[in-house]
Amino acid sequence: MSVLIFELKENHIKLLKHLRWSINGKFITSTENADEDPAPFGANNLYEGIDLIINGKQPNVNPVEVEEIEVYSDEVKAEMDKLYSELPTALDIVLFNGHFELGTYRTKFHDRQWKKIN
Repeated sequence: MSVLIFELKENHIKLLKHLRWSINGKFITSTENADEDPAPFGANNLYEGIDLIINGKQPNVNPVEVEEIEVYSDEVKAEMDKLYSELPTALDIVLFNGHFELGTYRTKFHDRQWKKIN
């Protein structure tokens, strides 16, 4: 039996609170149409959405007069991709425990009963 360990962080909770949900066919998805709406947080793209939720808006930014598009480094994109890919596990922990308590959780792979270990 393998044991899964996962650290539920504040950024997971922030993203879960802003994730847009939809029922598409018989499945719950993060967007109504993944081809037309690849950013389930309401921004122009996934990275902008994650950045906006985690870091907030930059001061004195006029969205009408944006001259430069934010360019994210490969390292920052990799961190955001990892955080985004962990959201199903974070949601699994929150739903099983019924609260948004940060910390490290563990479960056995076959039963998925997440218990806080610290």
